[in-house]
Amino acid sequence: MAKIRLKYWILHGHKLAKTVKYRCTRCRVFQHKTETQQMSDLPKERLAPGTPPFHFTSCDYFGPLTVKVGRNKTSKYYGVIFTCLNTRAVHLELAVDCSTMEFIQVLRRFFSIRGQPTMIMSDNGTQFIGAERELRKMTEGLSDNELKDFCAERGTTWKFVTPGAPHQNGCAESLVKSCKHALKRAIGDQVLSPFELYTCLVEVSNLVNQRPIGRLPTDPDDGSYISPNDMLLGRASGSVAQGPFLKTRNPRHRVELVQRIVDSFWQRWTRDVLPLLAPRRKWNVHRRNVCVGDVVMLADMNSVRSKWTIARVIEVYPGDDGKVRNVKVKTMNSEYRRPVTKLAVIYPVEGYED
Repeated sequence: MAKIRLKYWILHGHKLAKTVKYRCTRCRVFQHKTETQQMSDLPKERLAPGTPPFHFTSCDYFGPLTVKVGRNKTSKYYGVIFTCLNTRAVHLELAVDCSTMEFIQVLRRFFSIRGQPTMIMSDNGTQFIGAERELRKMTEGLSDNELKDFCAERGTTWKFVTPGAPHQNGCAESLVKSCKHALKRAIGDQVLSPFELYTCLVEVSNLVNQRPIGRLPTDPDDGSYISPNDMLLGRASGSVAQGPFLKTRNPRHRVELVQRIVDSFWQRWTRDVLPLLAPRRKWNVHRRNVCVGDVVMLADMNSVRSKWTIARVIEVYPGDDGKVRNVKVKTMNSEYRRPVTKLAVIYPVEGYED
């Protein structure tokens, strides 16, 4: 009998030990493995062919950038990036500081050049929150009819990603890296004046807009690669076309030419770019949804080691597919919205009885 029991423990002891360790709250606190969830489908703003450039826009700050404001005096300015969520075009602006009023000036310059977008997506920086608040105050005194007319002409919705989830604004974050790399290559260790830096930003944005998006053609019949400048300029800006051009004053022919350029861009975008957006390259496995009542630990990079904050989930925000990726948690001091990638569940609401 003793030999049978010994054999049983040898066969099943390892599995039992893993089960006990998995259910041990103290072990989960020390391991604090953050949650993951299957990658969601792309939002509809990323899949809107036929829309004008910057119709759906994402923005972000980067820097600081050192500039020369006097003979022996320097200051720190910031770059602001706006990117179209469909054509992936880039527009760069220069900001003196990170204040709300300065960002509103940057926003007015962007609107004047690129037009009014339908939606702007950004992170939860204080300048973005303040700009959205100031723009909202402009419409508070309007009547219902005036408000409808204002929104019909200038209606722009502002979408903030969940705090602590920069990957949800990845369109702007990824292009910030490309722009900073190009600026570093162009400027080096030199300290430029504000207008010289602004000139560099404009040239860098044109250079980034010349990059290929989607797949590179391998068939000679496919033509050259597709780039954001094809939509912004109606031609690739690497070399100015020399002609010959059709000399006609018939406006209908010119309108048809522009429409053919736009239609050609979106046909090639659908053929070369759209198939690359659909596959999920990571986060392919469905995980348990974080539920209301789960006891979690908040992952904070600024906290002391092994001193993560304990909280309880009080609200969940499921996506269109029913999977929870953002939640609201309550700590001893306050309430926060966080992505599930910043949480470690240490005791689920249903317990470990199953």
